[in-house]
Amino acid sequence: MEKISLKGKKGLNLRRRSNNEKVIFAIVFVVFFLYAGTYVFTFGWAFLVSMREKLEFIHDPFALPVVWHFENYVEAFKALKVGDANLFVMFFNTIWYAGGATVIGVIASNVLAYAVAKYKTVFTKFYYALTIFIMLIPIIGALPQQYVLYDNLGLIDSPLFLITYVGGTAYQFILFHGFYAGVSDSYAEAAKVDGAGHYTIMFKIMIPMSVPMSIALGIITFIGYWNDYMTVLLFLPNFPTLATGLYLFQTQPEIRSHYPLYYAAIIMSTIPIIVLYASFQNMIMKNTVAGGLKG
Repeated sequence: MEKISLKGKKGLNLRRRSNNEKVIFAIVFVVFFLYAGTYVFTFGWAFLVSMREKLEFIHDPFALPVVWHFENYVEAFKALKVGDANLFVMFFNTIWYAGGATVIGVIASNVLAYAVAKYKTVFTKFYYALTIFIMLIPIIGALPQQYVLYDNLGLIDSPLFLITYVGGTAYQFILFHGFYAGVSDSYAEAAKVDGAGHYTIMFKIMIPMSVPMSIALGIITFIGYWNDYMTVLLFLPNFPTLATGLYLFQTQPEIRSHYPLYYAAIIMSTIPIIVLYASFQNMIMKNTVAGGLKG
C-alpha cells in the first residue's frame, strides 16, 4: 500500500498537531468562542428589547416579547431626536462625517507614506522618527489648545472640519510606510527607463498597488469613525451622528420610558456596519496580517 504524503500540492508541509498544540488550540478556540458569544448574546438581547412594549421591559428585561412590536423601529425615527435632528438626519451626518474623514485620511496617509518610504532624505527619516515618537505621547492634554485653534480657524460646527483629517493618522501612515518599504524599487527603475516621471510612477504604478490594502484599511477606519461620538460631540455639536445621538439619548431622564425605541435605534445603527464588514471580510482578512496590513 502506498504511503499517503502529507505534503500539499503547493509544497506546503502539512504535519499533524502534537498533543500540546491540540490543547492550546482547543483553549484558544473556547476563549474566542465565549468572547464571540458575548457579542451575539448582547446583540440578541438588544433586539428582543427593541421588540417589546415600554412597561413590559420595565417589569422583566429578560423575558421574550409577548407581542413583537416591529413598529418600534418606525417610531424610533420619529421619537428620538437631538435638537431638530432625527435618526434620518443623524444617519446622513454619520455617512458624510465617517466617509469624508476616511477618504481624506487614507489618501493623505497613503501619499505621505509613499514619499517618506521611497525618497530617502534627512527630512523623511526625521519625519518617520517623529511620527513614531508622537504615537507614544498622550494627546489628551492638547485638547483645549486644539479646540481653540479650530475655533479660530472657523472649523467648529462646520463640515470644513473634515480638513483636519488631511494629515491622516500615525497608525495609517505606519502601515502604508511598511507596505511601500517592502515594494521593490525595480518597478520605479523600469518606469524611469521608459521615460516615466515621479508623478507617473507614484499615481500609475505605486499607489494602484496599494488599492487592496487601502480598501481594507479604509473599512476599518470607517467603522472607527462611525462609532466616534466624542469628536462630533466636541467639534460638531450641531451635526449629531448616530453615535453622538445614542450617547445623548442615554443621558436623558425620559429615555427610561423609551428603552425599546432606544434599543431599536441601536440595532439600526449597527446593521450598516455588520453588512459592511460581512461584505468585505474576505478582503480585510486577505490584506491583514499579524502586525500590519499587506497589499
